[in-house]
Amino acid sequence: MATETIGKYQLHLIAYEMPGSGSWEPYLKIDKFDDTKQDFVCVLDKHRVTETPVESYDAAIEAARRAGNQLILEKKI
Repeated sequence: MATETIGKYQLHLIAYEMPGSGSWEPYLKIDKFDDTKQDFVCVLDKHRVTETPVESYDAAIEAARRAGNQLILEKKI
């Protein structure tokens, strides 16, 4: 798992290895800083970002990164 901060958002980039297949499933969790609470709150919880597994851990993390950046860019969260 990797964590990246973009403005008020924290992207949690998650990759789960599929047993016996050597492939990986990318997931994304996004927290947003709430000024009132002075803490991060979850705005997207463990969202799978591809329909099919990818070939490596690095590819899964990159797929989660792209999905998170796209959601922020499009202001969908």
